Amino acid sequence: MKKLLLLFAMFLVLLGGTIGSLKFLEIGPFKPKKGEVRKVKEKATQDTTVFIDMDPLALPIFRGNQVAATIQIQIKLETNNQIKADKIIEKMPILTDAFVRDLHGFLPRLLKVKERVDVLIIKQRLQMVSDKVLGKNMVSNVLVQSLTNQSR
Repeated sequence: MKKLLLLFAMFLVLLGGTIGSLKFLEIGPFKPKKGEVRKVKEKATQDTTVFIDMDPLALPIFRGNQVAATIQIQIKLETNNQIKADKIIEKMPILTDAFVRDLHGFLPRLLKVKERVDVLIIKQRLQMVSDKVLGKNMVSNVLVQSLTNQSR
């Protein structure tokens, strides 16, 4: 009796998995009609500018063994449709980590050459990092809203 019940439960799980796979892959009886496919494609190709706010990045700058300054950067990302924006938001922790890692190594070298942090250079650097992490054309523009240098 237990074997029969177990066999029936396994059959139900297999049946549910098969139906779920067919629905996800949109094949068989779950294949969309021609009009539905066009609507999905039209929605995906709509170009609207979407802005994504990021949490501020706080980067300590060390001189010797002490913190010489803390630079805080407020960033907003710009992309050209909502589908890309959803993918960017999904990968935001990875992107934030890449920004912090890159700027942590780059800012001290920049400050050795220049006295102040140049916003244009930071913007170009963050655009390069976002292209590397997310792929080209995901982030169309990196907007540096504010940059504060808190020297000690």
